This record gives sequence, C-alpha cells and structure tokens, in this order.
Amino acid sequence: MSNTPGDKFERSDALEQTDNMPKLHLEDDLIQPFMLEASGIRGRLVRMGPSIDAIIKRHDYPQIVNELLGELLALTGVLSSLMKFEGCFTLQSKSDGPINMLVSDMTSEGVLRGYAGINEERLTSLLENTKDHSTLKLTDLTGKGYIAFTVDQGADMERYQGIVELDGDSLSECMQKYFKQSEQINTGVLVKTTTKDGHWHSGGLILQHMPSDGGTNNKVAKDEAELKEDWQRSMILMASCTEEELLDLDLPVTDLLYRLFHEEQVRVYDQREVTEGCRCSREKLAGVIKTVSPDEIEGYKVNNVIDAKCEFCSRTYTFDDDDIAKLYAEDQEEG
Repeated sequence: MSNTPGDKFERSDALEQTDNMPKLHLEDDLIQPFMLEASGIRGRLVRMGPSIDAIIKRHDYPQIVNELLGELLALTGVLSSLMKFEGCFTLQSKSDGPINMLVSDMTSEGVLRGYAGINEERLTSLLENTKDHSTLKLTDLTGKGYIAFTVDQGADMERYQGIVELDGDSLSECMQKYFKQSEQINTGVLVKTTTKDGHWHSGGLILQHMPSDGGTNNKVAKDEAELKEDWQRSMILMASCTEEELLDLDLPVTDLLYRLFHEEQVRVYDQREVTEGCRCSREKLAGVIKTVSPDEIEGYKVNNVIDAKCEFCSRTYTFDDDDIAKLYAEDQEEG
C-alpha cells in the first residue's frame, strides 16, 4: 500500500485487492474524492439516488422544478465536500421569478435535505405558454437574483459565505463563475439529474486547480503555460463524461474515474456516504414559540391552533392553546 494518503490505481481490476480500496465501497449516495497527480488538480465525484429520490418525492413539485432541485442537491454535495468544516453547508438561491427560492444543505456528517419555493400561478402560466420546456433558460425559471453558499460552524465560529448572480445556463455555471471571479480559482463543474424507472438520480463532477497545486506532486514547478495546458486538458476530459456514464450504477465510480482520467495518474481517497434527513423537531419549534409574545402568537393561530410545517420534510407540528400555555409556563419557570 502506498505511503501517500489515498489509493492510486491503474485499472478497476487492480482495485480488487483490499489494500488498494477506499474504506467504503459504495456506488450510490456517495462522494468520491480524488486527485489528478500529474497536474495536482483535485476533484470530487458525487452520485445520489435514494437520498435525492426521497427528498424530491416528499414534495409535489412539477418536473422542471424537480430537475432544478436535483441539480442543487448534487451541487451541495460536490461543493460541501471541498471544504473542511464541522457544522452545516447551505446552498440557496433567491430570485423574483416563478421559482423564487431553492435551498439545500448538508451537514459535515453527510446528511442532506432540500426544498423549492415557487409561485404556482406564474410557473403554471410559464409552462402552459412554452411548448418545449427544455428550451427554458435558468433565468426564465428563476428570474433575477443570486445564489449563495454559507458554511455555519456554530454560534461561536465565524460564518463563511459566498454569493454570485444567477446568470448562466445552469446553477453549476453560476458557481463556476463565483470561483473564477471571487476566489480566482479555476473550477469546473458538471451536474446531471434524471429519472429512471420512476426514481430520481443525480450525479456531479468537480475539478479545482488550487494556485499552489502546480507541480507539487512531482516536486518540479510548472510555468504558467504548463499549468494552463493541464487545466484545459482536464476540463476537456471532464466534459467528455456523458450523463449515462455519470449516473450508471453498473459503472463503478473508480472505473469511471479511470476511464476519464487514466492518463492523469488519478488517485482516489476514502468515500463519504450521503444520507437524507431533516433536523427539524417539535422542541426546536417550541423554542421559537417561546420567543414570541402571547399577543403576537394569536395572529399565527388558525382555529385556535398553530400548524407549523417544515418546508424541508413537509412534517407538520401542531400546537393548541394548552400546548402554548405550557410553553409559556415553562419559560417563566426557567426565567
């Protein structure tokens, strides 16, 4: 086994030896980190099946909204996995169009969730007046706005945030522009979402060339022209990946990476598992109610109860007058 962290491979059949395998060997709901050693370019490959299928089916969105949400969920997976954090990574768009909000977040443990906010009247009108929905551009659906990511590591830690305008053919293209313009880091993103046999699947690839990466593995510094050639070559190879390859569960992720990047001396690292889940709870909502005055809380009641729905998982929590009275009594006792 190599002394260098990660497992370098020549072919997939060479991976049959236990010593050359990552700790996990998943083919779906996974994040696969890798490195192109010839150029020092790092990457992540994401495949999501049961996790995003459960998230999307929990809502009753039109097909075109599901496709956009699927892209956002896969983007959340690839982007969050590039960062070292303990907490929660959130990717969110806000805009003035028919799809006015998209939100997805992933914890450092790999727990994923997401939802969309839509103006049903405007979206219905747009779809009814468009013969071929595949011709709709991103901004036709979202209107003007922005997409932002936030890394939240808790109350005592500084939050990290990036923001970019919704201006491109896809959410992935918007994020590429962010890294190029704001971080000045060459970043390539490829994301695909589809349905097969009634189930949703998403996949993503990201490559990133950090400024200090050139030549670090070979201990030979590369000049600007060589670094540019490395990046262009790697982007061409990534662009050759088809939707079928990216989402094919019969094609192991290590085989796919070898197929795409075998000339780049690709090395894989330990996989991360992705699961779907929501962090909402009755206790959290009760804590929110305690912060609202009794007079103000009356404005939220319908038929003498408060029905609080979690937008992520669609679970509804009901609080009647007795429940609310007990919460205020508990708050007074604690005070």
